Amino acid sequence: MADDKKPIDWASIRSDWEKSDWSIRRIAEWYQVSDRAIRKRAKSESWPDRAQTAPESVLTESSPVLMAGVDATDPEQIVGRGHNLIFRLLDELDASTTHIGELEELIEAHEEDPRRKAAMMKAVSLGGRANVVKALATAFKTWNEAKAPEGKKAQQQAKAEEVAAGRFAPRARPKLAVSND
Repeated sequence: MADDKKPIDWASIRSDWEKSDWSIRRIAEWYQVSDRAIRKRAKSESWPDRAQTAPESVLTESSPVLMAGVDATDPEQIVGRGHNLIFRLLDELDASTTHIGELEELIEAHEEDPRRKAAMMKAVSLGGRANVVKALATAFKTWNEAKAPEGKKAQQQAKAEEVAAGRFAPRARPKLAVSND
């Protein structure tokens, strides 16, 4: 299977280069590209020097932090991106499950290294696929919980605590005044 490299989002990398206070290595790690590649691109395209743009690029509370084309401060965008990723992974899993017999035949016919063959067979096995589904389900649940509003019980509890803190707050215990004269 040929390595399908995903395209590098140089526009977002440049935006982060100019506007964020992240180090070049941190940006490189975020976009999964080498810091050397970012430095080479910055030099070849004459990006502004980071030392000169740093004072202007200090992020305020109101300015969004854009990473990988998503506002990192907006939970809705993060959750949407997570849902898209989960659905793509489920599609991949569906495709590999649909053609499991063919994949196993190809592995048996073309792989000569017994350790590699065993690893490949394990990767396409039912156990491996079940673990992927379990992990995706957990991720999906986590994304939905992060996006979901508070439940009724939590809202009622918050209201009760708010009321209890006011006029109906429990009284403090009386203090015992003892005179030992």
